[in-house]
Amino acid sequence: MAALGVSRRSFERQYRDRAKTLLKLARDLPDRPSPADIHELRVTARRIQVMRRLLPRGVRRSQESGRFGLALKSVLMATSQLRDSDTLLDTLGTHKGSIPSEILVKLENQRSDMAARAKVATNLIAEVPALDPDSLRIRGKKISRRLRKRISQQGRSAAKLLPTVLGDESKVTELHSLRKDVKKLRYLLELADKKPPELPIMTRWQESLGSIHDLDVAASYLRSQADHAADGKVRELLRIRHSRYLKFVTEYMTDSMGTLAGSDILVGGPIPLSP
Repeated sequence: MAALGVSRRSFERQYRDRAKTLLKLARDLPDRPSPADIHELRVTARRIQVMRRLLPRGVRRSQESGRFGLALKSVLMATSQLRDSDTLLDTLGTHKGSIPSEILVKLENQRSDMAARAKVATNLIAEVPALDPDSLRIRGKKISRRLRKRISQQGRSAAKLLPTVLGDESKVTELHSLRKDVKKLRYLLELADKKPPELPIMTRWQESLGSIHDLDVAASYLRSQADHAADGKVRELLRIRHSRYLKFVTEYMTDSMGTLAGSDILVGGPIPLSP
């Protein structure tokens, strides 16, 4: 952890590039954005949020910065349900033959309404541009200290959840929380000038936990439809979920005995699993 750091120039460059990308995505977002459009928009916004938390408090609380922060939150809130809808359509769309067609039609119609609201929210980004990095008044050593502190905090949060989720695959809420912690940890590790060996592990974990969450969302949605024709599909989704959960457990065991064995990012070391 002590070696992790980010120079002022690197931080400013990454901030500038991501802000420019976000602005372009917001301005170019079509009236009917694709799932890829929404995903890229949300990921870019999340990465900028992570960077903003490393800025000096005075910068974060300035009027201009505060307006941009609110615009980021508005975009993420407006696209949250849309992203869930895209996940549902993608997960259920691979099983069209066994999903009642009216469910997919309903989801498509809901997505159209959500897309319209998302388009309105993204206009806020264009109206409230991000701060110019040259005005951030940051110092490399201070940013590096804050980066290490945030990594440590996220690592401890993830480590607290690991014993629960590794011992019980039914802990849906905890698995979702772990996914969010791992995602933030990944975005923080990406900022370091020297990419740490834990970065590809967190990237892989995020993908594995994300696939589990997608299946949880799909199964929960089908249950809410009270359609007995979908019961068999729920059971099939849960079987797939079980196999992906076991895949994540295997990844954890392999990584905890390898790269993570000497890491201080996830405090606590390897967690013994119940037989």
